Amino acid sequence: MIALLSLVPLPAEAGAWNRPKHGFYLKTGYNYLRAQELATPAADVVAIPPFTKNEATLYFEYGLSSRLSVILDSIAYRQSSIEGFESAAGIGDTRLGLQWQLPGSGRFVFAVRATLQFPVGDETKGESLLPTGSGIYEGEVVLGTGVSLWSGRGWAQAGIGPLSRGGGLRDGFVYDAQLGRRLVGRVLLMINVRGVQPWDTAPGSASTGSAAGFGDGVTYVAYGPSLIIELARGVALQLDVDGATNVRNIAKGPTYRVGLSVSR
Repeated sequence: MIALLSLVPLPAEAGAWNRPKHGFYLKTGYNYLRAQELATPAADVVAIPPFTKNEATLYFEYGLSSRLSVILDSIAYRQSSIEGFESAAGIGDTRLGLQWQLPGSGRFVFAVRATLQFPVGDETKGESLLPTGSGIYEGEVVLGTGVSLWSGRGWAQAGIGPLSRGGGLRDGFVYDAQLGRRLVGRVLLMINVRGVQPWDTAPGSASTGSAAGFGDGVTYVAYGPSLIIELARGVALQLDVDGATNVRNIAKGPTYRVGLSVSR
């Protein structure tokens, strides 16, 4: 199994495979969203003035041991605007986490990841319509599993777990899945699915939608491909695009991402 996995560069963030002791994965990224539709808390989709969001991101994993990794996931800068209204920008929220790789079984590996989000961003920006953060603490615990495929040239992984939100917002669960394969040489292709689902899907007290996606009852299933191009040993360029379905209380539109990662 170790020999097979050595063919796959573990491109997925917080996957079921742990980083080796003193190994790391560092990725800087840029995300762009432009939306002209808003999914309301009741799941109705309505037209809105163009809403744009730009984010500079930082993600870091470090192997404290062969089974334990520490995770930092931060929105270093977030800028958003509504056409005809105004623009707001600032630092976003930061998440810290630990991942423990559990004993495997056959071809499968298992891990549990606990993450806490700190409300570093400002929820009052743009008259609270263009916040850079949620203003609340959030925590999640995800159980994940992964398996090597196609003689080590590919992999599949999935995870699911509860989500706890502060500020009186409804709790729920998060989930993700990924299928990846090395296409040829230094090029890898991944198909990703991730989502957030509250336990209670009633519209609740939120009578209007928020394009920022920080409000109560936020729901979505995001899906799309990722392309990874290995530029050098341990250095890779990643390109992503995703759409969304089953959306509530969030802007609806494609998100484009580009990232540069370094790993060891």
